[in-house]
Amino acid sequence: MQDYRQEFPDFAPTIYLDCAYQGPFPRTTVARLQEAIELKCHPERLEAPEYFRLPERVRGRLANLVGADPSEIALTNSATQGIGIVAAGLGLAAGDEVVIASRNFPANLFTWLHLRRLGVRVQVLKPAGDRVRVEDVVGVLTPRTRVLALDWVGYASGARIDLATLGELVHRQGGIFVVDGTQGVGALEIDVRQLPVDVLAVAAYKWLLGPYGTGFVFLRSEVQDRLELPVVNWMSVEGSEDFDALPTEEFTLPRAARIFDVPETSNFLNLNALEASLEFVERAGVRTVAEHCARLLDRLAEGLERKGYRLRDWTDAEQHSTILGFQTDSREATTQLHQKLRANNVAVSLRHGTIRVSPYLYNTEADIEKLLSVVGDSS
Repeated sequence: MQDYRQEFPDFAPTIYLDCAYQGPFPRTTVARLQEAIELKCHPERLEAPEYFRLPERVRGRLANLVGADPSEIALTNSATQGIGIVAAGLGLAAGDEVVIASRNFPANLFTWLHLRRLGVRVQVLKPAGDRVRVEDVVGVLTPRTRVLALDWVGYASGARIDLATLGELVHRQGGIFVVDGTQGVGALEIDVRQLPVDVLAVAAYKWLLGPYGTGFVFLRSEVQDRLELPVVNWMSVEGSEDFDALPTEEFTLPRAARIFDVPETSNFLNLNALEASLEFVERAGVRTVAEHCARLLDRLAEGLERKGYRLRDWTDAEQHSTILGFQTDSREATTQLHQKLRANNVAVSLRHGTIRVSPYLYNTEADIEKLLSVVGDSS
């Protein structure tokens, strides 16, 4: 495999194994961002049509990444906004039911719990492990279930759910399947055309290596037709690019997800950087990312088990992701071990009493061996 380390800043003396926390900019993204800053310093160079062209280029790349049509992609500032478009737009009311999971990332948790104020019944699954299994869901879906909202990849353990089966289950009840794909998109291949996923919300600052405050949501066309639009983004109105011919009495919105774009869509600092990062992801290939991370995490899992550590949801290879979580004897000991790793310049995260390791293309087996040498044997 190509050596990608030179494509990123030098993290030395730190070994950065925390892409699930924040994906670093490739060098090409830094250069593009500097060009965008120059446009702000010299706005006379910023051509007006670029305000409309740039979002469409980014939208097209995101659509290609997940197998969607560009008309099904809305540009957002977060996964929270993408999920909120659906939670607020469906017009859910008393008697309607939503099913979520206790280990969902907060963006896919609090947004739905907030609907209880309207009388919506929000049921929170509490699976025995980190991953929601089919058997956890079967008994709770009813004909009144309007939404099943889950995370594709668990942000603490990296456990991956069965999108195909879970989506089919909620569809049989007439509901829609809303998925937070933040910890998977860009690291694992996905094709929404082949899956019963109706909504896929993604924050782009992790595995897409984009700026904080960027993201997107895939809205299947059938779902778009059911969503209320409380605020009109003027840039989404047909003909809005021509100030000399703006409609002033009646206007037309396209039948496309872009009507839900975040206002100030063409933030050229953020979108130029995101476009450059997406170009890098395309060039490297999502499959390359997934296979490289799998090799590193397999080596890590082998070493940790040999040293007596407990792995979180690592028994089923089909459900692996690019994240691995592990623990030692107690929550307190795991916290202390995390502190030891940070003190020895090994950057990983601590989530729910689990040390989370998430490598990327800039990592090597030597990085894994360093982590293993720091943790030592489990007492």
